[in-house]
Amino acid sequence: MKFFKKTEENVFFGFNIMVLKACGLWPDLIDYRYDKWRLMKDCLMISSLMPCAVPIMADFIMQLYDGVPNLTAAVENMIALNCIIGMIYMVICFIANRRTIIKLMVNLKYFNKYGNSRKTKEVDEKANLFSKIFMFYGILGNFVYMLMPQLSIDKCHNNRTAKMIDDGVPCGLVVRSVFPFKFDYKPVFEIIFVHQIYTCTMVSIVVLALTMLLCGFLMHIVNQLKNLREFIAKLRHCPQDKPGERLFFIIQYHIDVIEYSQNTAKAFSTMLLFYITLTSLVLSVLCFEVIMVDAFEDSVRFALHLVGWLAILLSVCYNGQLMIDESVEVANDIYSLNWFNFPVGIQKKIQMIIMRSQKPLILDAAGMGLVSLPAFLKVLSSAYSFFTLLLKLK
Repeated sequence: MKFFKKTEENVFFGFNIMVLKACGLWPDLIDYRYDKWRLMKDCLMISSLMPCAVPIMADFIMQLYDGVPNLTAAVENMIALNCIIGMIYMVICFIANRRTIIKLMVNLKYFNKYGNSRKTKEVDEKANLFSKIFMFYGILGNFVYMLMPQLSIDKCHNNRTAKMIDDGVPCGLVVRSVFPFKFDYKPVFEIIFVHQIYTCTMVSIVVLALTMLLCGFLMHIVNQLKNLREFIAKLRHCPQDKPGERLFFIIQYHIDVIEYSQNTAKAFSTMLLFYITLTSLVLSVLCFEVIMVDAFEDSVRFALHLVGWLAILLSVCYNGQLMIDESVEVANDIYSLNWFNFPVGIQKKIQMIIMRSQKPLILDAAGMGLVSLPAFLKVLSSAYSFFTLLLKLK
């Protein structure tokens, strides 16, 4: 498929692009040059998280060195580190495949020649709506996540250890951290607290934006497969002298959808590895924190965090399953035609569509598994195994 030049008409995923631009990850031009300025913008966003990530890592390492005196505190560090590391990994994968993703976005206009432009626009609006809903939940959840430690600050003071007092580790932080200096006094505490708020918000926004971008592509592919099936259904009422011409149109449409889905899978393959691997660990430690933390406020924030992760994982797996199902149904639709009444040449074309459709369109997570509803259940199973292991350690 040929790539279109930059025009306003070719812009899809408007909300996701706006968010990624605000994060400095989306270029101003489609045919951008990767120069020093672009490299600086990419590195700036990641490096801005380090003043928060490094102290959390240091606190986690110190707890391991001391024999993990407080497992719930160590697990809290694990949650934060997993989210930050996962987000950085997703950003690196996005940067590596950014040109391909931009071309995929622009090339959605290519399918308008198959007479589906109105439906494509509706699907894009639906994808943008889902992105806004998830983003609203993410930002609201972050606000609650950051507010809850302030509500349970009295309980924290009562349980504050002598080591925390000696090291100057204050109560009320979003995540426990350690610095080479005391920071339980103004304005140092406020500065660190604000930066933790920034880090939590940035991690949530970027993960949600990239996840919803992928879901949007999957929704568009499913839409094109449904449109293809409508063309196949119309073959039943096609005049006997025109099935060859219609079949050639359907075959070309099918090939374009297959190529587009394969390019999408290739662009997001490494990023999907995060959902198949690290997500199970994140879910397990969140479940552990919900049950084991002393403060009810902390249980609420970890529960909201858990629901958010389950929602984005389910959205990716569900849309991946829809793509698999719709691609397989193409073979069923073409087979249900009275193909044996067509001339031999047309029967061969129908056979070609059936054979190709028997291999479903899939999203492969860098060879670690398919993104589908069974994969969602597999991640939940792995998360439960990690969760039971943590309970035994407790």
